[in-house]
Amino acid sequence: MQTILIVDDDPAIVVAWSRILRLKKFGVAIARDAEAGLTAANDLHPALIVTDRHMPGMDGVEFCCRLKCNPKLAEIPIILASAGEKPTLSEPMWDALWQKPVPVDVMLVTIERLLARPC
Repeated sequence: MQTILIVDDDPAIVVAWSRILRLKKFGVAIARDAEAGLTAANDLHPALIVTDRHMPGMDGVEFCCRLKCNPKLAEIPIILASAGEKPTLSEPMWDALWQKPVPVDVMLVTIERLLARPC
């Protein structure tokens, strides 16, 4: 079973996304902030990470940068989810961008596409 790490401080989002992913037979790990997400990513080495952009402390963009700069974690696909404006970077540190609210079909197609990529 592939594990997906959800890093988000919004309990409603975490519950909704977790339910959807578990119904699709994914394992789910949860971190409520980016620091906990870094620890969980190191410990679990999930198949994919979904992170919120706006979180207290370290934001999702910095979280993505730290993951991609860590050789042990750099190959894990990351989806950045944002309820606000789209982040602008010349070289984004994430593999997909979701605009919240995310339709379930978009969510599942994106996850399947990223997990099917060759390493």
